[in-house]
This record gives sequence, C-alpha cells and structure tokens, in this order.
Amino acid sequence: MALPARKHISTGETIEKMTKKETENNKEQSYGGWDWQTKALHWINAILIISLIILILGYEGLEDINKDFAKKLELLHIYAGHIFAVTFTLRVIWGFIGNKYARFSDMIPRTKEKIQGIKENIKWYMGGCKTTPPHYKGHNPLASLFYLALFVILGLQVATGITLAGIEHDFFPGTLIASLVGKKNIESLEDFAEELHEFGFGFILFFIVAHLVGLIAHYAHDKGKQIKAMWFGSK
Repeated sequence: MALPARKHISTGETIEKMTKKETENNKEQSYGGWDWQTKALHWINAILIISLIILILGYEGLEDINKDFAKKLELLHIYAGHIFAVTFTLRVIWGFIGNKYARFSDMIPRTKEKIQGIKENIKWYMGGCKTTPPHYKGHNPLASLFYLALFVILGLQVATGITLAGIEHDFFPGTLIASLVGKKNIESLEDFAEELHEFGFGFILFFIVAHLVGLIAHYAHDKGKQIKAMWFGSK
C-alpha cells in the first residue's frame, strides 16, 4: 500500500510562519493603542504644565529681587493657564468621544480584568520590579487611578486659576465668577481658591515624580516601548 505523500515545507515558509507568530505575540504584549488626538493633547498639555510650573516658580523666586520681571512671569503664567484651560477641556471632551483607549471608561477599574491588573502591578512594584512588568493595551490599570485623580486636580487648577486671574488681574472669565460672588465674599473666595491652587500644585509635582519613576522602572524591562507608544500610538 502506498504511503501518502508528505507535504514539503521549505525553510522560507518555516521562517515566515515563525516571524508571523512572533509578530502576533509582540502585538499581544504591545503598549499603546492611542489615537493621534490623544497623543497630541497629551504632549501639548504636558509642555504647558511644565511651562506653568517653571513660570510660577520663577515668579516666586524673583518677586523680591526683580518685581517688574517677576510680574511679567506671572502674566505669562496666567496667559499659559488660559491656553491650558482650552487644551485640557479638549482632552476631557476627547475622554468621552475618542477611541476605546482614549476614553475615561478605559481608566475606571470597573471590570475584574482591571482590578486584577491593579493587583498585578502592586505585586510587581512590591517585588522590586525584578520580573517582566505586566503588559496592557491602553492605560495601565494602576496608573489609571493616578490619572483619574490628576484629571480632577487639573480641573480644580483650571477653575481656581481662572478665578484668581479674574480677582487679582481682571482676566475674563474670572471677572464673571467674581461678579457672581459679590464684593462681600471676594476675599473669602480668593483665600479658598489660593489654598486649592497650592494644594493642586503640590499634587502635580508628586504626580510628575511618580510618573517618571514608573516610566523608568518599565523602561528597564521593555526598552522604552511604553514611552514610544505615546509617540507612535502602539509599539
């Protein structure tokens, strides 16, 4: 009885299949998935936040040395703050209408997978970041908790910053808020807004440090894939 002929597989076909399988595995472990709008707003807002920090620190450091120059820095801080109010609002809107990975629903730990992801990340950090970190398409579940808190704080920074600009420098729309409160309550509103603004500033500094530590910890294992994802969308 004749045996069935064996199908000959060339070396080229074998390599092609292995490459295809490796590519699929890499895709499963890829970061990112963000659209260009999310990436653009991410970097614009990041640059504006850093600029706002530098300007206000410069103002406070030079206020007693060179008042005129310090005043110019404060005005630049106010102008940059109003620009940030616009770009931040756009990011908030995009958090509802953007793609799957740009939305706030991707950040909220409302599924078992997200909660499990938070536990995995905590375990990884507690273990000294020695093993390969968990991979996620979109936002890291643990980092998402900090992102949600940051969005709340940034919203408060925008509101209190605009209010203070209206009270202290007659900038619109802060002047509108001041007029609604009335002259009797202006001083109380100003003090309250300043306290919230300073608290928000401290939280943002903490977030930046925590964010950089997290990126450095992941960079040691993924060779910058997570960072590249915010430039190219997926890596």
